[in-house]
Amino acid sequence: MQLTIERIANLHEREIEEFMNHIKHTFQPSIQQQADIVRKAASLVRMNAIGAYRYTESEQSIMANISGTESEFARLSFQTMEPYCTCLNDSWCAHQIAIVFHLYSQFHSLSDWLHNWRQAGTVQTQLSISERTPEAWITALSALVQPLSELDHKDGPTGFLHYTSKIEQQKTRLSPFEWEWKPLFSLYYQLTLLRAAWPFLRSELASNDSYHYGKWQLTIWLNEQMSELKSGITQLSSKSKLFETDAFHAKLKDLIHSFAVEEEGLFSKRFEAFRLAYTELYIEEPELAQEIERLQDDTANDAPLFRAFLYLTSGRFDELDHELDSLDPTAVPQWLAFALYAKEDEDFDIVQSIMLQLLPHLADYYQQLPSRNRSSFAEDIDELLSLSDVSEEQRDQLFQSYGAEASRAYGKFLFERSRYVEWAALMHLTRGSVDMIDGALLKIALAEDSQAIFPLMHAEALKLVKEKNRDSYRRAVRLWKQMKAAAKRDGRNEFWNRYVNTVRQQFPRLRALMEEMEKGNLLL
Repeated sequence: MQLTIERIANLHEREIEEFMNHIKHTFQPSIQQQADIVRKAASLVRMNAIGAYRYTESEQSIMANISGTESEFARLSFQTMEPYCTCLNDSWCAHQIAIVFHLYSQFHSLSDWLHNWRQAGTVQTQLSISERTPEAWITALSALVQPLSELDHKDGPTGFLHYTSKIEQQKTRLSPFEWEWKPLFSLYYQLTLLRAAWPFLRSELASNDSYHYGKWQLTIWLNEQMSELKSGITQLSSKSKLFETDAFHAKLKDLIHSFAVEEEGLFSKRFEAFRLAYTELYIEEPELAQEIERLQDDTANDAPLFRAFLYLTSGRFDELDHELDSLDPTAVPQWLAFALYAKEDEDFDIVQSIMLQLLPHLADYYQQLPSRNRSSFAEDIDELLSLSDVSEEQRDQLFQSYGAEASRAYGKFLFERSRYVEWAALMHLTRGSVDMIDGALLKIALAEDSQAIFPLMHAEALKLVKEKNRDSYRRAVRLWKQMKAAAKRDGRNEFWNRYVNTVRQQFPRLRALMEEMEKGNLLL
């Protein structure tokens, strides 16, 4: 049965939105050649140039005849999200875009879309800074980054990176010519950019859904911006302050405070910006005291942690102890960021104060983490707990509450305490084969407690035997030879010979296995 074009558009509304989003961010109205392609596609739709079409349900695709100056056939696949056209254009052509526009126009206003697309290309083109004042810088930079604050999830990482690329190009025109002013301007730009991008980044990166390519791209971009921020602070801190920059530094402190304290989500990044500012750039006692006073009046959720950090930085330990005693233990990620900093700074008493209060809440927080983050979290937490007055029994219980994702950290914990029976059992449960266990660790464990490791190696050898091929038999014999060397070293010759004979009796019909065991000379 022939489906109507309205029905096709309804069936594939999500895919059509994706096509439109791709067109929006691939074709820029400011580039004449790209703008002409979009205009031609819109013109084909208005002239009703899209004639006969055919929808193939099994392939989820639509093919249409486009009658213009020359007749062409264009095809869209909703399954692979790939276009094709008989004009043989390597990339998107006007005929393919015309089909997308035609489908989109069944339920949306194509005119409104084209108007918004053109507007996006004309914003910011006349941007300039007329005078050198903090307010003028902020006004111009805020206008420059405004598109980022207007993004929503439909634009996706592709749209976000498209706008950041355009902003980066236009930023150069605003930058001061004088070399000594560039680091200061760069910090203003980075902080203004991050604040505008933060709502979008927070919604995309803080979610616990699958870690897709777009999220990876956003993570890379954010790390690059933090690196630029660090570089700017380092450059600025290495130079003496000019008298005319006093007003700029005063405003810069406001920008840092607004970004670090008033924004929400992705705390480790905000904390890193604040930490860099008040350990490298603003380190004088009056500057620290001024920021502490501001934080004391601040009602933001994270203000107590930033206060605690400055108490530590300025040596006000009595006030720090009071802050730690009243910390909100449910704010686990925030206080862990502080604990990691205190560890790097070798303030182990601070680490202990934080970890003892967070201990009852770690298991619940762990279960809320995405699976991909749990392994590294377990390792970091145990390293902090090892510096605190937390018993091994409590740490053990915490590991057991974590589950399989923490097996690497738990294995390290057990191995360091020579608990080889439990270590071997954990390896058996969580590793697909002995090949996935660190060979050096296996060798040490076998040398120190062969009786604990034999069951693990025996189970692996039997697994290889059940594969019933000569290569697997050889691998099993190699394991048995390692076990033989350990048994000989321990003086357990009689036990070992009984073990080998038992294996032989268990598989008497596997002639190839018997041959490999004979070649291996397994008896002592």
